[in-house]
Amino acid sequence: MGAAASQTAAGTRWRGADVSFLPQLEAAGAVFRHSSGVPLDPLSLIRSRGVNLIRLRLWHTPTDGWCNLAHTIALAQRAKAQRLPLLLDMHFSDTWADPGQQAPPVAWSGLSGAALRSAVRAYTRDTLLSFAGAGVWPLMVQLGNEVTDGFLWPHGRISTAGWPAFAAIFNAARDGVDDAAAAAGRQRPAVLLHTDLGGDNTTARWYYTNALAFGARFDTIALSYYPWWHGTMAGCASNVADLRSRYAKDVMIVETAYPWTLAWNDAEHNPVGLASQLLAGYPATPAGQRAYLDALDACLADAGASAWCYWAPEWITAPGVGSTWENLAWFGFSGQLL
Repeated sequence: MGAAASQTAAGTRWRGADVSFLPQLEAAGAVFRHSSGVPLDPLSLIRSRGVNLIRLRLWHTPTDGWCNLAHTIALAQRAKAQRLPLLLDMHFSDTWADPGQQAPPVAWSGLSGAALRSAVRAYTRDTLLSFAGAGVWPLMVQLGNEVTDGFLWPHGRISTAGWPAFAAIFNAARDGVDDAAAAAGRQRPAVLLHTDLGGDNTTARWYYTNALAFGARFDTIALSYYPWWHGTMAGCASNVADLRSRYAKDVMIVETAYPWTLAWNDAEHNPVGLASQLLAGYPATPAGQRAYLDALDACLADAGASAWCYWAPEWITAPGVGSTWENLAWFGFSGQLL
């Protein structure tokens, strides 16, 4: 492939983990252990258990520093040492970006129109060149996180600014990916367009049909699928199969999770804590969590998905760092491997 071509290998199935919290947790004193009590490196552990992709979020200028460029590159280098390729999740925000919040970075306050698009393109290019310089060129780049109603609000908000505005900003970021690949002499990372529509085929068809009609340039449909929000596994698989066939594009579930308990370990509110939120046949036990992942892996393979990625399997409670996800992690409350 040339520098302008995506480097994602056709036919490869990816089983990923988003471990973006890991440096913050380790700095706070979290220790991850084998069931025997012996400390372990989570990256080495998950690589040995079949994970073959790492997803890392990147914030522009986070106030506490975590998930900034330096921390994310350093974690990507740790992943590379474990032979784990990188899916870079660029939020285009200083903090969490999701369907309910898509605040532009403070550094871009006052920018709009062509000036904003220029900043987006330059930031994307410079970010990827920084990764290239550090020896951790991404395999895939996600331009925005759960951009179901666009990103960089209000400028790229689909419901108010319209599809053309969103597509223009998205394509500015895509141009930045192309610029970086050309400047670095590297194959272009696959470009993902990510929404939270893993269980909603009607809205997903509306979304990706419009994205393509208005010229958004992407390679892969990326979806979040959390059963307690997005419905049955069968519904997710049906959605994946339809989107893959309809648009002739790779489809990935880039966020999923399942509880191993309904209990909690700190004062943070957990999104999952009721038996009514579970899928039938998959109890909130370590075995049930494993069975969920085995079943999801199988049904997504049948549906033609090229990947699934577990979100925050390392997010346990640490001294001074709470977790809303500790009952969804791959480690118990004391950091022991489940």
